[in-house]
Order: sequence, then structure tokens, then C-alpha cells
Amino acid sequence: MEMAKKRETCFIQQPAVYEVFCDLCGSVNTTWSEYEHMIWCFECEKDTPGTSGIFGGPIPIQVSKMLGISFDKIEIATGDILRMKTGEKGIYWEKEIGEHP
Repeated sequence: MEMAKKRETCFIQQPAVYEVFCDLCGSVNTTWSEYEHMIWCFECEKDTPGTSGIFGGPIPIQVSKMLGISFDKIEIATGDILRMKTGEKGIYWEKEIGEHP
């Protein structure tokens, strides 16, 4: 069995904003797990993959932004904000120096 990898970043907004819910009980009372590709359900008290939410298909990034959905992340070790950028590189995250949540 493969060991779960510890998360280095997480999205700034909670999983429910991205329509990601607990796949075990359907709860929105969740947060990002300490493990990659997982959420923590406060109702089940378990790490679980959750539902795929908006990440399950093509993401309309500009429409999502208009609806207030942010794809910015927090670097857990430092607390630095990583802003999502689009450009020739495709989608990537860039650290904003000196900014903390």
C-alpha cells in the first residue's frame, strides 16, 4: 500500500467552494486534508478523496473567477500566497513576496 504524500500547498478557499464534498456522507463540513488529493470530513472524522467537484472536468477559469472562486494557493510551510497565473507556460502558481494570509 502506497503512503499518502503530505500536502505542500492547499487552495485558499474551502473544498465546498469548489463543490467538493465528503464522498462518504455528503457533508460540506470539510477542510483540506494534510494529505494530497484528500479532504478531511469533520462529520466522518476521516481523510477521504471527496467528490471531484469542479475539478472533475474542464474548469471554466474565467467564469469561476467572476463567481468569486479563487485558484490561488497557500504554501503551508511558509504561509506565502501562491497566485494562479496563466500564460505561455499554461497554468502555474507564482509566489507573492511578502504577502501572508
